[in-house]
Amino acid sequence: MVRRRKKSDMEGPDVPVAPMLDMAFQLLTFFVLTYRAAPVEGQFVMNLLPPQPATAMAAAPTEAAASNDLPATLRTLPVVLQADDAGRLAQISIADMDVSNDPASLAKELDRHLLDPDAPFDQTLIKIDPNLRYAELMSIIDAFTEAFIRAKKEPKLSFDELKGDGG
Repeated sequence: MVRRRKKSDMEGPDVPVAPMLDMAFQLLTFFVLTYRAAPVEGQFVMNLLPPQPATAMAAAPTEAAASNDLPATLRTLPVVLQADDAGRLAQISIADMDVSNDPASLAKELDRHLLDPDAPFDQTLIKIDPNLRYAELMSIIDAFTEAFIRAKKEPKLSFDELKGDGG
């Protein structure tokens, strides 16, 4: 005996699917066409310098003022940033002198070099340990930028990766 279902048992509520699909595709098209991606990162001015000074920094004249007459290597303040095993800032060396990691000490040392009218420095070459954390580097860049602003000089920062032999 074959049992048949009644047609009325198979019917459900009548939902108009075609207009809902049209509306969904119109919304999808609207959002795809009006989407504008935000810029990934900002830009800041960096000047590329040779990674090694052509002459020794000790040969810089002490009474010479900062000017464009001096070679760029003599107007460049060398800075070395070294990281510990965890990537934190371990040591800062400015012009071959170790400086404390304390922000106040760093600012004081930078002011000593950049505010001195006899010092010829108007740019900085920062050699960075490749293991240094990005946040640590950005805090150092901020300190240098603020020091250049206090000295009323245009911030000129160049970067180079610190090699394994310290240079």
